[in-house]
Amino acid sequence: MYTADRANVNGNNLNTSTVRQVRDSAMHAVHFYEDDGLFLDSLSEFVGAALGAGRACAVIATGPHRSALTERLRSHGIDVPFAVAMTRLISLDAAETLAQFMVNGHADPRRFNAVIEPELLRARKALRGRSTSVVAFGEMVALLWEEGQYEAAMEVERLWDDLAQRHAFSLRCAYPIGLFTDQAQYDLFRRVCSSHHQVISAESHSAPDNDNDRHRMISSVQQKAWTMQAVMRGREEEIARLKQVEALLQRSEEFARSIVECSVDCIKVLDLEGRLEYMSQPGVRAFEIEDSATLLGRRWVDFWDTEDKLRAEAAVETALAGGVASFTGQLVTPSGTRKWWDVRITPSLDAEGHVERLIAVSRDISELRAAQQAAIESERQAGAGRMAATIAHEINNPLEAVTNFIFLAMGVERLPQEAAQHLQMADRELARAGQITRQMLSFYRGSSKPRWVRVADMVHDVVNMYNRKLRSRHLTASFSVDPTLEVYGNEGELRQVLLNLTANAAEASSPGGRLWFRAHRTSNWKGVGKGLRITVADNGSGMPAEIQKRIFVPFFTTKAGTGTGIGLWVTKCLVEQQGGYVHFRSSQGEKQGTVMSLFLPIAQNATEAIAEVA
Repeated sequence: MYTADRANVNGNNLNTSTVRQVRDSAMHAVHFYEDDGLFLDSLSEFVGAALGAGRACAVIATGPHRSALTERLRSHGIDVPFAVAMTRLISLDAAETLAQFMVNGHADPRRFNAVIEPELLRARKALRGRSTSVVAFGEMVALLWEEGQYEAAMEVERLWDDLAQRHAFSLRCAYPIGLFTDQAQYDLFRRVCSSHHQVISAESHSAPDNDNDRHRMISSVQQKAWTMQAVMRGREEEIARLKQVEALLQRSEEFARSIVECSVDCIKVLDLEGRLEYMSQPGVRAFEIEDSATLLGRRWVDFWDTEDKLRAEAAVETALAGGVASFTGQLVTPSGTRKWWDVRITPSLDAEGHVERLIAVSRDISELRAAQQAAIESERQAGAGRMAATIAHEINNPLEAVTNFIFLAMGVERLPQEAAQHLQMADRELARAGQITRQMLSFYRGSSKPRWVRVADMVHDVVNMYNRKLRSRHLTASFSVDPTLEVYGNEGELRQVLLNLTANAAEASSPGGRLWFRAHRTSNWKGVGKGLRITVADNGSGMPAEIQKRIFVPFFTTKAGTGTGIGLWVTKCLVEQQGGYVHFRSSQGEKQGTVMSLFLPIAQNATEAIAEVA
C-alpha cells in the first residue's frame, strides 16, 4: 500500500528553493505488518487524520481493504460519500489499476504515468489552491510481490519515486511480513528497505529517528519474518505429519473394514451390557435381515433359544472377565430359518488393559451340521440294516427247518383232516414270514450297483412295510402303477425315498384318510427329457406357505420331539443324485392335501444299463 502525508504545496506560488525543499522532503515510507485488522485500523486513522486536516487522498487498494477502510472511516465520523464527491478521496482497485500499465510482466512507465498522474492531479485540484498536501495510498507492489514478480514490484517503487519528483505528495507502501519468510529473499528485502525513506516495523506507526535505529528496525523486521517462516514451516511440517498419520489411519481403517466385510463370518460388537452395537454386512446377510439397525441396542443373548441362551450368557461373562469363550448353538433368524452357529467371543481392551467392548464372531455351520447329522443318520440306518439283515438271516434257518417239518408232517398217513388244515395254515404263515425276512434283506442289503427295478413291486413292498400303521389309522391306499414299468437305479436308495414319502403322507393324514400311489412314463418339466414320474399324495391337513418354503431345509421339522428334519432333505438329495428332481404342491382348506412328485430320467440310465450288459 502507498500512503502519503505531506503539507499541500503549490509550486506556482513558491520560489524555486521552497519547491526544492518541498520535493526533497517528500517521504516514501514502507510499513511491514502482520495482523490485517490492526493494519487497517492504523491505515484508517492515518487517512482519516489527513482528510480531517483538509488534505486529499488517493487510495489504490484491494477490494476487501477498500471496503474495510470505508467502514472504519465512517466509524470515525468522516462523511465518505461527501469526500468522494468532492474528489478529496479517490478510491481505485489495485488489481484493475495494475493491469492498465503492466506489459509482459513489466511496468510500462508511460502507461503508469498515464494512469496514476491524472488521479494525483484530480486530488490536488480538489484542494483549490490550499497549501495542504496530497496523500497517496496503494497496494499494487504487494500484489506483485505475492505473485513472485519481485523485479516488477521494484520497478513500480521507482516509478512512484519518479512521479514524486514532479508532484508534491508523500508515499507510504505496505507489505504483509509473511511475504518475506524465505532467507533467500534477504537481499530483496534489503533492497525494499533501502528504496524507502522510512521503515515502519510490524504494527508500529512510528518511524526511526536515525540511521542506526533504521537499521535495527530493518533487522528486527527481517528477524520477525524469519521467525514467522520458522513457525510457518513448523506448522506446515506438523500439518504434513498429521495428514500422513491420518492417511495411514485411513488406509488401516479401510484395510480392517475390508477384512471384516470380506469375511464370511458374522462379526458383532457388544457393549459391556452385552447389547449389540455393530454387525458386519456379511453377518447381516447370514442373519437374513435387511438392516442391522433394527437389532442395535438389543441384548445379544436374547437372540438364542432357551437352552443355548445359558451358554451365551456364560460366554459373555467369561469375556467380560477378560477370557475367551466359545460354544455351538442354534437360533431362528428373523425370517424364520433355524441355523447352527459356531461362536467365539473375545474382549476388546482399551489402552489401560480394561475391557471396553466384546467381539462376537459367529460362523454359520448349518450345512456342516446337516452333513454330520446325515452321516450319523446314514450310519444309524446302515447299522440298523446290518442288524436287520443278520436277524433275518438267522430267522431264515429255523423257518426253513420248521417248513420242512410241516412238509413231513403233512405227508403222514391217516393224518386227521383238522390237523392237515392246521398244518396248511401254518405253512402259509411260515411262507409269509419268509417273505418278510427276504423283504427286510432286500431293503438293507440291496446292491451297491444300479440295476433295473420293477416300480410296482417296489411300491407295494413299501406299502406292505407300513401296512400295520395304515390299518391302525384306517387309511386306504390306492394304486395306479403300470406293472411293466421299470427304472434303472439303486434299489435301496429308491426304496428309502418311497419310505420317507409314505411315512410323511401317513403321518399327515387324519384317521380314515386316503393315500394315492401313481407311476407313469412322462417327460421332465421342460418337456425334453424322457423318464418316469412317481407320485405319493394324501388328503391330509396340508402345509401353510411358511412351512412349504422350508420343507427341504435340513433339520427343519414340525414333529416336535419325534422328527429329525432330514427325511425330505435326504429324499431330495437321493433323487438329485440319480439325475432327477422333486416337486410338490400342498394346500389347506376345502381341497386340502399334499402331492409329492419325483421325476427320474430313464434315457441316460438305459444307456448305462445297456453298456453294463455289453
